[in-house]
Amino acid sequence: MINKEKIKEMFNFTTNQKKTIKIAILLFLSSIPYLIFYQFVLSMVVDKYMPNKNLAMVSILSSILLFIIAIRYVCDYYTETRRKFCWFDNDRQIKNKIFEAVQYAKISELDKIQIGNLFEITTNMGSYAGMLFVWNLTGIFAIRLRSILIISIIMLFINYKIALIIISLFIISYFLLLPFYNASMKNYKKAINSILNLQGKINEYIESYATSKTLRLEEINTEEISKILKEIKEKSITSTKITALHTSLFSLITYISVILTLIIGGNEIIMGVGTASAIMLLIDYISDIDGHIQNLLNHAHGILGEYNAFLHILNLVSIQKEENLGNEKLLKVDSMEFKNVKMSYDNKNIILENINLKIDKPQTIAIVGKSGSGKTTLVNLIPRFYDLIEGDILINGISSKKYDLKELRNKISYVFQEPVILNMTIKDNLTYGLKNVDFNKVINICEKLGLDQKIKSLKYGYDTKVNAKTDLLSFGEKQLLCYARAILKNGDIVILDEVTSNLDLEFEKNIIEANKSLLKGKIAFIIAHRLNTIREADLIIFIEDKHIAEMGTHDELLKLNGKYSKLFTTK
Repeated sequence: MINKEKIKEMFNFTTNQKKTIKIAILLFLSSIPYLIFYQFVLSMVVDKYMPNKNLAMVSILSSILLFIIAIRYVCDYYTETRRKFCWFDNDRQIKNKIFEAVQYAKISELDKIQIGNLFEITTNMGSYAGMLFVWNLTGIFAIRLRSILIISIIMLFINYKIALIIISLFIISYFLLLPFYNASMKNYKKAINSILNLQGKINEYIESYATSKTLRLEEINTEEISKILKEIKEKSITSTKITALHTSLFSLITYISVILTLIIGGNEIIMGVGTASAIMLLIDYISDIDGHIQNLLNHAHGILGEYNAFLHILNLVSIQKEENLGNEKLLKVDSMEFKNVKMSYDNKNIILENINLKIDKPQTIAIVGKSGSGKTTLVNLIPRFYDLIEGDILINGISSKKYDLKELRNKISYVFQEPVILNMTIKDNLTYGLKNVDFNKVINICEKLGLDQKIKSLKYGYDTKVNAKTDLLSFGEKQLLCYARAILKNGDIVILDEVTSNLDLEFEKNIIEANKSLLKGKIAFIIAHRLNTIREADLIIFIEDKHIAEMGTHDELLKLNGKYSKLFTTK
């Protein structure tokens, strides 16, 4: 069920291996004096010195007991705080590695992961997995098994005949109850996987609540969540029933052990070869063993949950990273060429093929076509978000793969269909990721976009804090913020993906006018459904059936009286 190699990989995942081992050793050693001497000293006081009214020895032994208890308290405090500090640091390191893996992962690989599950892995699972070694595994080996071992040895010294019978009984019960334990763990694992699925679904539904309401999916979503909850309930109840049966049977064996101890020990007392205090100690120790073994089951459940969480984390951090084999510097972009480009996301369904296009700076290229024709896919190939199946994209006559990825993307300004607004001030959103930006330039671009007056009308102006959900700015105004940020980056290549689709006519007019000056001297790709925004483009390409069906200026394409002309006249 648990892979040893995976456990080793998990143990070495953070830098706290030595700390974990030290904590385990301290936990193992800290309670040994208490386990060995507490009951022994107590029995000496009760059996020998109190009956003889030896107050001096009672006082000395009581002081020893207090000293042992004090040592245990100090050790427990130290080890518990160390365990928590180590757990918190594990959590920090695990989450750092998860976030780093996500940052450098191939987009095509991230596309395969459910967004809700991605959120769950990057948040809660790190804390859960961080407990595996420092909490539950040390709990099993350094506390529970240690205590059972030492108590068994002490019992052998007190009365080896009774101790051997009791220890044998517990060992036999372990093998008899093993099938119940395995069945419980199997159902518990299924319940955990269902819970992870539930968390991922809930995160996803919360993120898309507006879409759910628009499409009237509330009942469908509720039914699906109810179905998963019912599944979790059934699996949890089954696991609980098996665990309860396991616990009850083990408690029965404990009671049998106590009865045997009383019978055998009582007989020894009658015969004058045993003492009442020894029998009471054995019964006390039987209760201790029962408690520790019951806790072992709880630790095992915790380990299984943490192990499964860690498996999800290992899968994520081992996700394929973007290949950055290029080392060429890119000072500026003068030309681009799509050369026999062929693209598929799954190596089966072809999205684009035989794409050939030469572009010299400065030039504005508009890309049109029906939804799903591959327009966004085409521009996503420029920053190398996805790999080509065939062909190449040349920049300044050199394959884009030969350029350092950071160098390439530094030369690209991209505005996506959905505005990317971060939880920070408007000013910080505009200058995010940029260095040494002149604030006067920020204001100038916002004025050209007709955004400056709206920003200044807010209580704190450019220092107003916004986020993706804020209602201080409309959807279109948020898109304009992203457009302004892209222009401020001043990339040689500008990609505008449906920038005007959510803008009113006034803002759209501002964008069209701004493009004349802000895109001057650049290679710009504009994807648009509103064809009036691209009429003045230097080149318009019409994509259909995976190919470039038509290509030319607005006037040239109208004269062709082909697909573009038909699309334009029907808009």
